[in-house]
Amino acid sequence: MKSKNVFWGIILISIGLLFVLRNFGYIHFGWYSLRQLWPVILVLLGISLLPINGTVRVVLAFVVVGFSIWFLAGKDSQQYGGNNWRDFFRHDHRQGLYHDPDAQNEVMEDFDQSLTQGYQAGIRNAVLDLDAMAGEFIIEGLSDDLLNFEREGNFGSYNLNSNSAEGVVVLKLTMKQRIRRMDNFHNKAKISLHPDPLWDFKIDAGAAKIDFDLTLFKVDNVDIDGGASQINLKLGNRHSLSRLSIDAGATDVTIRVPISSGCQVKTDSFLSNKSLDGFEKNEKGIYLTENFDTAAERIEISIDAAVSNLKIIRY
Repeated sequence: MKSKNVFWGIILISIGLLFVLRNFGYIHFGWYSLRQLWPVILVLLGISLLPINGTVRVVLAFVVVGFSIWFLAGKDSQQYGGNNWRDFFRHDHRQGLYHDPDAQNEVMEDFDQSLTQGYQAGIRNAVLDLDAMAGEFIIEGLSDDLLNFEREGNFGSYNLNSNSAEGVVVLKLTMKQRIRRMDNFHNKAKISLHPDPLWDFKIDAGAAKIDFDLTLFKVDNVDIDGGASQINLKLGNRHSLSRLSIDAGATDVTIRVPISSGCQVKTDSFLSNKSLDGFEKNEKGIYLTENFDTAAERIEISIDAAVSNLKIIRY
């Protein structure tokens, strides 16, 4: 067995145990703090590539992971009012609450929220800028409005801001509060859109589950910046060229593309599992479908991820 496989196996087990301890309430950290540690993935990847003894490589990796845990514990214990590890572990996790430094001093109860942006004739392009953060976000179905946002949960409420100029509308969905619920939080949003404009999507996925069925829309660009996310996308062929870019950490990505569309995939990332049925790798390291040069519609995909599962399905 290759030493690099052993190395990554141990690291993934360690990270998995960290989340198990968190879920059972033995340690506590917030997603905001966790997102600040995404460069640790690059450090671990760099260690795995060093031409050194496998045992030394594993020891270095454990030091990095240990320091990261210490950082999370020390940072969040101060936010809980504690001064040391004992105070950190004694935090009343039964409340299931975590507050960012800027958080309001209140507990969010379950509530529903509905936001709508009306459609006007003459809108050619629309941009959806979504602060997903955590929870589940679904795009499905059409709307007579430009955007309809239906959300349920206890994770804070959203603001919808709109700016328009010369047929272009930018919609920005951001959270009002900075409250984080550690345990038993739920945040689920369903989004429906008008089919006529050419759409751009800018998504800050954080630690969210993204489930977008975009087959009914004309898609120009999809730009997803994620941390530890689950991303499911289904693209259609209503536009001649659609571009998809994913910049993520530990992410599970499934992308469905029409078999009639020519598709290319560029990735120089470390991928723990990759399934690209129907694609061939050319001399430049780019994965292409056999009809990429002849298809009337094309899809260009760029993946920049550290430890991820990537599956692209042609339907």
